[in-house]
Amino acid sequence: LERFAASPDAAGLTAARAAFAAALDAWAGAQHLRPGPLLLEMRNDRFAFWPERRNIVGRQLGQLLTARDPKLLEPGAIAKQSAAVQGLTALERLLHDDGVTAASFTGDAGAFRARLAVAVARNAATIAAEVRDGWAELAPKLAAGEATPVGANPTEAVNNLYASVVTMTQIVVDQKLLIPLGGSAAEAKPALAEAVRSGRSLAMITGNLQAIRAIMLGERGGPGFAALAPDNAAGTAARADAAKAFDAALAAVKAIDRPLDRAVAETRPKVEAAFKAAKAAQTVVNFTLPPLIDVTLGFNELDGD
Repeated sequence: LERFAASPDAAGLTAARAAFAAALDAWAGAQHLRPGPLLLEMRNDRFAFWPERRNIVGRQLGQLLTARDPKLLEPGAIAKQSAAVQGLTALERLLHDDGVTAASFTGDAGAFRARLAVAVARNAATIAAEVRDGWAELAPKLAAGEATPVGANPTEAVNNLYASVVTMTQIVVDQKLLIPLGGSAAEAKPALAEAVRSGRSLAMITGNLQAIRAIMLGERGGPGFAALAPDNAAGTAARADAAKAFDAALAAVKAIDRPLDRAVAETRPKVEAAFKAAKAAQTVVNFTLPPLIDVTLGFNELDGD
């Protein structure tokens, strides 16, 4: 973004958008790690303010672009603004709003848009580094069974981490799939899909499902929650059911052959199939595994919404 802002052209905008897509993909793989460092200082909302209600990102970002206050571009200034303009959701609008081309970043107004994008990206990078370093500091304390922001003891930490997976699975099913899909074609709300402007809605869902599958079943030789299930017929069956459910959900999402905001109208049965498959994976997360691994689930952060 700094290179692009210094000399805006079509190739630079393409490169900036590709880097933004990579950042979104990485975020999809970490969105489920909600307790601890991501929860502190509202980092989750500051890093990616979504769902966006009442066009708050668009309205507040528009005000900043109109005012063109140079103080906003100073180091640390964005971090003092509303969470809605601090992270990836705002950056998506700056790079992908309707009609945005390389020319949108030239002239006085365009130059400010480019520098604002750099400032937002710097802020997002700072938040990401804080979360990364926070987990690095927590790791030995968690391993030692010490009290941490994740939990006061090992049991509470495991329960809270598992609850975050429950929450993320609900977000995928209810917010990322069901809300855009709606109860019928007439009730569909494609504009409310995550990352809709950049066309990354389905990539985000895929990344979320892959990450949840990994923390449930393990990856790269490491264990997941399912490893806590007993090594008997019930435990073996539960692990197999979890793998089957998540593989089916990922395959169903992959089968959607166009952006989600178009698919909810043009190939609606495929989106409905993905929703049902994700719902089946949610059943495994919520009901199949918890009693086998001694996880107690209470209310999660979305209950009551």
